[in-house]
Amino acid sequence: MVKDNFETELMSRLGWLYYKQNMTQTQIAKQLGISRIKVLNLLKRAREEGLVHISIVSPWYNCLFLERNLISVFGLKDAMVVPVVDGESNVRESLGKAAALYLERILKRGSLFAVGWGVTISEVPKFFNPYGIQDLRIVTLLGGLASSYFLNPYDIGARLASAVGGVCYNIHAPAIVESEELSNSFKSDVTVRQALEMAEQADHYMVGIGVAGEDSTLVKMKYISSAETEIIRKQGGVGDILAQYFDGEGRKVNCTLHKRIVAFPIENLREKESTIGLAGGKIKVKAILGALHGRFINTLITDENTAKALLELEGSRSRLSSENRLERGGGV
Repeated sequence: MVKDNFETELMSRLGWLYYKQNMTQTQIAKQLGISRIKVLNLLKRAREEGLVHISIVSPWYNCLFLERNLISVFGLKDAMVVPVVDGESNVRESLGKAAALYLERILKRGSLFAVGWGVTISEVPKFFNPYGIQDLRIVTLLGGLASSYFLNPYDIGARLASAVGGVCYNIHAPAIVESEELSNSFKSDVTVRQALEMAEQADHYMVGIGVAGEDSTLVKMKYISSAETEIIRKQGGVGDILAQYFDGEGRKVNCTLHKRIVAFPIENLREKESTIGLAGGKIKVKAILGALHGRFINTLITDENTAKALLELEGSRSRLSSENRLERGGGV
């Protein structure tokens, strides 16, 4: 008992000197006349036995916890969650910075990177500042959107390529045309076909996730008619990737719009090793969840509020599904 009291006092003293006085283990060992190894072992015991508690006070700590949960719950390859500091007003910029940082980490010399479009993705080139990446090739995943320069995949791809002196390959066609026949005509063009074939071989993909309904960027840009919007809504459409709409379960909806686009098929994204979804904000929670259920992405970059909402909504769905199974099976 005396020995235990002595060691408890010693561990408490070590904890104070090391964590509060910022003394090194060597300095403590010299002052107390014990070995550095003993200092190390007693500090470890102090943590294990609860005499010393270490708290991480950082806006990133909660984000790291959410990242692990997202990966576990949705079976993701990776996730990156950014803190929300000043509400949702700066979410797009924060996500753009995070995505640029993520790309700087994963892109290598000679990488072929395929990129989509969107308001959030348009932020990425502003902060993309890679060091030492050479021979980077970029290919866009859908045709051009003439009515919006800063959202145009051509512009986004070109700005990313210019940051490293790389090359950007575009699908030289409008993203959405007037008829299925015109779409097929563009797809049969040799340059468009080559770009789509190149997109199939990319090492990494990054896509934005849009919402369905009147808040959709495609609707606001008048690429989709009111009739098509209503069809998408009736089929449970919650979001889009590359102008292709899907429902909450990740099933592609059946609408004529999909016959009029010139873009990489989103169902092909399921087969790829690295598909990054970039989206955030409460308005996009259901759309992101649909994309996750559809396995269109295996890496998610989002903000902490959206991450929490995704996990909560998925938890509610899982509980409801379990209750329905119990009812069908005669359970209580």
